[in-house]
Amino acid sequence: MKRRFTAFLMVMLVFSMLLSACGGAATKAPAPTKAPAPTKAPAPTKAPAPTKAPAKKGGVLRMLTWEGYAPEELVDKFTKETGIKVEITYIGDNNELIAKMAATKGVGFDLVSPTLNYVVNAQKEFGIYQPIDLSRVNTKLFNQTYLKSITEQTMIDGKPYALPFVWGTTALVVNTEKAPDAGKTYLDLCNPKYKGRVSYRAKYDTLYMFAYALGLDPAKAVKNEDEYRKVMEKVRDKMIECKPIVRTYWDSRQQLEELLTKDEVWVATSWDAIAWTLSQKDPKFKYVVPKEGAVGWYDTFALSAGAKNIDEAYKWINFVMKPENAAVIINKTGYQTASEGAAELANPKLAKLVKESLPPEKMANIHWYFPLPPYARDIQASVLEQVKAAKSK
Repeated sequence: MKRRFTAFLMVMLVFSMLLSACGGAATKAPAPTKAPAPTKAPAPTKAPAPTKAPAKKGGVLRMLTWEGYAPEELVDKFTKETGIKVEITYIGDNNELIAKMAATKGVGFDLVSPTLNYVVNAQKEFGIYQPIDLSRVNTKLFNQTYLKSITEQTMIDGKPYALPFVWGTTALVVNTEKAPDAGKTYLDLCNPKYKGRVSYRAKYDTLYMFAYALGLDPAKAVKNEDEYRKVMEKVRDKMIECKPIVRTYWDSRQQLEELLTKDEVWVATSWDAIAWTLSQKDPKFKYVVPKEGAVGWYDTFALSAGAKNIDEAYKWINFVMKPENAAVIINKTGYQTASEGAAELANPKLAKLVKESLPPEKMANIHWYFPLPPYARDIQASVLEQVKAAKSK
């Protein structure tokens, strides 16, 4: 059965092949269609540039500085712009600043404001500062003359240790109604007709004033310990001689302003800003630069050796030296700054007083503070203690 079925299948297969061969003319197979040219692959899309990470906000900045150098309105503005919280410790003099910094090698503070003559020697003695990285400072904000001068004067091993910040002078403030003739010389601080109406700080600037009034040159003598001691001892003797004339030694701006406005004192040593502030309120008070010339000082920006918040410190420097911000410090303190263009934005009344008190010839005769070796600081401290301890004759 299986054989018959297989034979049948073979017959049917042959029959179907014959039918195919005998059919009509074969239709021509269509030409194969040309394969379409492959489409050009689209250029890969450029990956979008990674978005720039937003500037870091927040943090803290710890400053050791003078009253008025970080006004509340500037601190608030800075914090609003950067998120950085500012913590401020105020100082009364440079010896206090050095002592605080030396005690911890600067740990606890980031940005400090030593006076120029307390930078290099303090660094060499205590190692309390670190070099300034000028690449992180917007140097265009600074008066270029001041910038060059201060950075060059604070170079150690080819690196600057300070930037210019605030400057001013010290001379005399006079109540022109009570003492119209005072102010020609610093020796008016010893004039018997002003007995009980004189005040000055028992600090280094007063030592220099008396030295210049006695025809001595402390800036030259300081290079030799014995010479400097001789100069300071002559100053000491003169100040003790004049002690009966002195009503009191003033220590703070507020104290001096009260002594003057209450007519308790008529003639006093004064930072220019104190006198100018009083002059704007009452023109009888005048800032007077005697024939010996004003004593000049420059407060700086310096980075603590123990700083933990370096980025924040540079941000504050670049913020506060913008002219519109530095002008706030000028208006608040009366002192001038190293910010280029800030003076033009400051109070015009103050600008007028500055020009009247410090015309070009007075500016040319400023005795700028000079660097103090350790022995000079010790000599000065000893002299001042002797003056304060001496009994009036």
